[in-house]
Amino acid sequence: MTEISWAVVLTADEPASLVQANIAWHLGTGATEVHLYLDRPDDPVASHLPDDPRLFVTLCDKSHWKGAAPRKRRPDDQMRRQSLNANHAAARSSADWMLHLDADEFLWQDRPLAEELDLIRDLDCEIALPVAERCYETPVEATASMFDGRFRLSTRYRKGFDKHIFGDALPFLHRGLRAHSAGKCAAPLRKGYSLGIHWSYRTEDGARVRSPRYQSSFSRVLHFDGLTPLHWQVKLLRYAAHDVDTLRRLLPKHRLAQVRTLLENDGDAAGAKALHDRLRILPANEISRLDGFGLLLSRRYDLVKELRRVWPHPADLSVGSFDAGLARRYPEIVAYLAPGDPLTAD
Repeated sequence: MTEISWAVVLTADEPASLVQANIAWHLGTGATEVHLYLDRPDDPVASHLPDDPRLFVTLCDKSHWKGAAPRKRRPDDQMRRQSLNANHAAARSSADWMLHLDADEFLWQDRPLAEELDLIRDLDCEIALPVAERCYETPVEATASMFDGRFRLSTRYRKGFDKHIFGDALPFLHRGLRAHSAGKCAAPLRKGYSLGIHWSYRTEDGARVRSPRYQSSFSRVLHFDGLTPLHWQVKLLRYAAHDVDTLRRLLPKHRLAQVRTLLENDGDAAGAKALHDRLRILPANEISRLDGFGLLLSRRYDLVKELRRVWPHPADLSVGSFDAGLARRYPEIVAYLAPGDPLTAD
């Protein structure tokens, strides 16, 4: 019996170093294909990608959306674009399974995912990949790696106690995490599955329903939710640029609370930094508390070490270098958030 193969698909609008790292990581740790959709059709990242037959790059221009979108045009909703791209990739992939990830999500395998997929090949289900979310113990220095930090877990399987555990931070969290607690999934291709952002779907009796799930025992998604403090702040300010109706449709309540708090502080640089530090840098007593509840992984994940193993010529993965790339990509937002910083200078 042949070994099971799996592929990754992502829609990205990020600095080159992150996109390159994500591609190198997944091709280096077992993916037989990576399907990259560049959300900006004129994205300069396209000229900084490896020449690898396992990498499939699509520029999301008018021609792409004419063929990929039911309405023949670019959807306004980011998650809709991601879902359409995921299924576009699934239709042309040669892999047996496909996993949808964001650019700031990296699959960690304690055992090869292919082995677990081979084990469950006859179960006719998706495989659920739980998420761990990055947090910090101390303020972040420009010279630090953009992958540094600890990882916290959700209370997804321990419901009913969040108010006691998290106290005043509760409105900003969903089951203990700032971004999402749903994790991601890999779904078998060519078996009638369609890919969503967090789940896959099948059609039963004419209705679209979620696929049966098998929880992975050996793999998880490491979600960085912003590779640097500035990256996280830029993300929130980009959300804040939407109108209220779009935000309510796009974001869950806890993320809306984060954006609302940012706006209540007039969205200024000091307020954005203070909100970041409040939500993402854990004081010693909170570290101890989360650890006591089993919500903080003791394991330290060294992605830089692993990337050096699979990536012959790695990019500069420091916080400062990433933020410089972010400034080139979003000059007005970064200049607003980091006034007077050398990275915003002409």
